[in-house]
Amino acid sequence: MNKIYTFGDGFATGHIWPEWPQILQALLPDYKVINTSAVGAGAEWLVHNMIPQLTDMANSTVIFQWPVATRFDKLIEDSTWQEIADKDPVYAFNQHKFKNELWWVSSASEQKEVLDYHNRFVQKAQHNTRWHDYKILVKHTLENIKCTYVIISTVEQEKFSRDVAFAQVRLNEVQPSPVVHFRYLLDIVLPQLDKVLVDEHRALVLQTRISSHFWKAYDPDRDKIWKKMSTL
Repeated sequence: MNKIYTFGDGFATGHIWPEWPQILQALLPDYKVINTSAVGAGAEWLVHNMIPQLTDMANSTVIFQWPVATRFDKLIEDSTWQEIADKDPVYAFNQHKFKNELWWVSSASEQKEVLDYHNRFVQKAQHNTRWHDYKILVKHTLENIKCTYVIISTVEQEKFSRDVAFAQVRLNEVQPSPVVHFRYLLDIVLPQLDKVLVDEHRALVLQTRISSHFWKAYDPDRDKIWKKMSTL
């Protein structure tokens, strides 16, 4: 089975409703979509998680959605940072095991130590430089292992979601509704993948089902709803 590897932050996890990687899997049942994402993930966490997959990724298709540049991904190495993460009133849940490591994806944390990191140690210009360097390294890595790839970003998708055409369907969450994610795939992402063909009837049925559903963020039945909706 052909594989598509996807990378992203909270615009790709499907944690509040299906987002573009989950919809992509429904659109392409003959592919296996392997999604690496986390709410608030930064470039460091994504690249660190990509590296062990490179051998399997060779000659595959990759869609890499870059997060904003200023994210701080912290490898927890001592009890001090573990306590800081655990006491975060919003992002304490955002801890991810990776092999024998534990990472805290701090996202927009307002813990004093995280704000100090941004304000005193790695400021805006260095964040942007680091982000730019990661982008170049990922691009050349994917080319070296002969991947077909599409590079997108959370910022670009956010801008897309604010188009007047989606004014009535975007909804008020940080992440846009599944209606917008579906259009983003069809209008922006998939046209860049010439060899990935979408069955038009399947796409039409999915579009109708997604558009006609009343979406509620964090619906407790969202997994069951999406499973039924995406089964054709």
